[in-house]
Amino acid sequence: MIFFIRDTLGVGPAGSAFTAAFFSLAFLLMLPQHLFQRLYKPNVILFNLGLGFLLVTVYYFFFINHGGKSATDMGYLIFIFGFIILLLHIPNEVKDTLLLVLFLYSLFCNVTLVYSLLTDPNWSPGMRAAVSFSVDNARPGGNPHMTARNGVICLVAAICLIPRFSNILMKLFLFFSALFSIAVVVLSLAKSSYIGIGLMAICYFLFRFRFSKAVSSIGSFFTFRNMVMVLLGFLAIQYFLSLYGNVFNLLLGYYSTFENKIMDVVFTALGVKLTATANIDYSAMGRVNGFEEFLETLYSRDALMGRGFKSVYLDIPLLESFVAEGVAGFIFFASFNFFLIIYAIKEIRRSSNSLTTFLAFFAVSMSILLLTGGQPTEIAFWFPYAVFIRFLGIKYLDKYTPQYRKQIEPAVS
Repeated sequence: MIFFIRDTLGVGPAGSAFTAAFFSLAFLLMLPQHLFQRLYKPNVILFNLGLGFLLVTVYYFFFINHGGKSATDMGYLIFIFGFIILLLHIPNEVKDTLLLVLFLYSLFCNVTLVYSLLTDPNWSPGMRAAVSFSVDNARPGGNPHMTARNGVICLVAAICLIPRFSNILMKLFLFFSALFSIAVVVLSLAKSSYIGIGLMAICYFLFRFRFSKAVSSIGSFFTFRNMVMVLLGFLAIQYFLSLYGNVFNLLLGYYSTFENKIMDVVFTALGVKLTATANIDYSAMGRVNGFEEFLETLYSRDALMGRGFKSVYLDIPLLESFVAEGVAGFIFFASFNFFLIIYAIKEIRRSSNSLTTFLAFFAVSMSILLLTGGQPTEIAFWFPYAVFIRFLGIKYLDKYTPQYRKQIEPAVS
C-alpha cells in the first residue's frame, strides 16, 4: 500500500522517510487507551526466543557493527520493538475480525498491483509483476517478492474464510478471490512463493485431509442452488476468456518461464545440466556462494562471535544469523523458527479458529524464505513474526469469545 501511494500515485516524497511516516501513522492508530496498563499474554516460548534474538541484534548493531549505524536500520529496530509492544495490547477478540480485514486489505493491494502494471509504460505482458520503486538506486524491475507474498496472504485468507460463511455468493466471491491471488503469485515469478504454496498444500494433505470428510463435502456441494451458482461462475469465466483470450495463454507462458527457472536453479545448485536450455541462475549461484561464506566462518576465529551486524549478505537468513551474529544469534533465530513450525503444524492439525489457521499456513509458506532470501533482521520477517508471537499457539485464545464471556459473567459477579 505504501509503495502504491508513493510510487504509483506519486503522493508523498520518494524515500524511506515516507515509509517511516506511514509506519508511524499506523502505530498511532494502534495506540490503546490502556497503554501499559493491560497486556495480553503472547506465546511465551516464541516471545522469549524472538526477544533474545532481537536483543542480540541490538547489541551487535551498537558494538559489533563494521558497516555503520544507519538511521534506516535504527528505525527498523524501533519499529519492530514498537510493533511487538503494541500487539501485546491487542485484545483477543480481534481474532474474530482480523482475518477478514487482512483479506480485504490484501485483495485491495492485489487490485492496486494490477492497476500499477497496467499504467506502467515499462511493463508489458510476459514480464514479472513487481512492486516498482521511484527512489534513487532502487532495484531494477522492482521487488516481485512483495507482490507474491501479498498474493499468498490473500489466497490463504480467502480459503480460511470460506467455511465461516454459509452464503453461496460470499463463498464464490472468496473462491474467485483465491483464483485471482494465484494469478498474482504466478505473475510475480517468485520461486520461493511457489514453493511456499507447495509446502502449505503438503501440510494440508498430511495433517488436515480426511477422505471421508472430502466425500461428504463433495456430496453436500451438489445441490441445485450450488450447481446453478457454479455454472454462472464458469459462464462468467468463459465470457471473460472470450473477450481476453490471451490472458490464459499469458499464464501458460508464465508457467513455462517458471519451469525453465526451476531447471536453472537445479542446474546451478547441482552443477549438472539437465536440459539443453538450462542456464546459470545467478540468484541460486549467490546462495551457493553464501553457503561457502558460512563454511569459511564456521572454520575461522569468527565462528563464536560472528563477523558483525549485516557484515555480509548471504541471501540465506538462517545461515546469515550465524555468520553475522555468531552462535548466540544462530541459536535464538534457529530455535525461534523451529518452534514456530512446531506450533504451526499443531495449529494446522487442530484448527482452533480461522485466524490461527491462517497464521499457521502462512508461517509454513514463510519457512522457505529462511533458505531463499532476505536477512534475519529485516522487518519483512519480524512484522509477521510479531503477529505469530501474539496469536499463534496460545491455548486460552479461543476462550475469549462473546458467548464465553456471557457464560462466565454470572459466575464472576
